[in-house]
Amino acid sequence: MTDTAARVLMSISDNQGYAPDQINSTISLGDLLEQVEQAVKVFGEDALVVLANGQRYGAGYGAIPSLACEDLFVDPNDEGDDYY
Repeated sequence: MTDTAARVLMSISDNQGYAPDQINSTISLGDLLEQVEQAVKVFGEDALVVLANGQRYGAGYGAIPSLACEDLFVDPNDEGDDYY
């Protein structure tokens, strides 16, 4: 990856609930994989993902944590994990 890599926006809808089981508008891992594969075809595998939450006030963009720093997917039922 370089600073000249394309950036693509991934729309998210955050702040929908106080617990994982309160969220009903979800996407399966299979559907997510299909969308990622399509995005790689269109934008290239070096494109950088930037999250866009649609906020008009304050910071409207974010990032997915680097895989070197954190696990991308975790089980919300694991008692010892703190997600904040």
